[in-house]
Amino acid sequence: MRRTKAEAMETRCAILDAAEVTFFQNGVSRTTLAMIAEAAKVTRGAIYFHFANKNALFEAMLERGRLPQECFVQLDDLIGAADPLDRIRSNAVEALDFISTNARTQKILAIMLLRCEYVAEMEEMLVRLREADEEMLSVIRRAFQEAAQRGLMSGEWTAEAATTTLQCAMSGLITQWLRSGFGFDLVTTGRRMLQSLFESFRRTDES
Repeated sequence: MRRTKAEAMETRCAILDAAEVTFFQNGVSRTTLAMIAEAAKVTRGAIYFHFANKNALFEAMLERGRLPQECFVQLDDLIGAADPLDRIRSNAVEALDFISTNARTQKILAIMLLRCEYVAEMEEMLVRLREADEEMLSVIRRAFQEAAQRGLMSGEWTAEAATTTLQCAMSGLITQWLRSGFGFDLVTTGRRMLQSLFESFRRTDES
């Protein structure tokens, strides 16, 4: 019997749901398509109908979730903002708030950061993730450059250094929060961290 479009979409969603759970439980490298098929209660042929390989399935899983790159960077907000520094900080806090309340994003981030070795078949995915990161960072860098041009940045910071420091701070905070099993308030801790960091970025009478 020929499947309807709705049935095919339902199967695809079931496969992606199973992939999230299986990747999270076993790690990406130890997860096989057969394991995902069993969890989704479908055949491996059904998986291959929707996804060329495990890499394609992994990528589709990432695309279904909203990642920090997507909720952090809004070109209209960052570039041309009245106060670029305040807008960058606000967007970072908004990203943390979204992560702290979205279970799917939490699971996908845990898979990406804690349960995936980007080698062999996953090496291509690492390249794509780096490209997505660089797209995000290029926007942030431009916003810091704009802040510097307006005389808002401390002379002790370059746009490049500020961008890299912010990236490391956010990445480290999120990774530690996931490793600790949500052992601290991500948003409250993040707000304090970002407040101190952006105070150092901002020009004062002495800097």
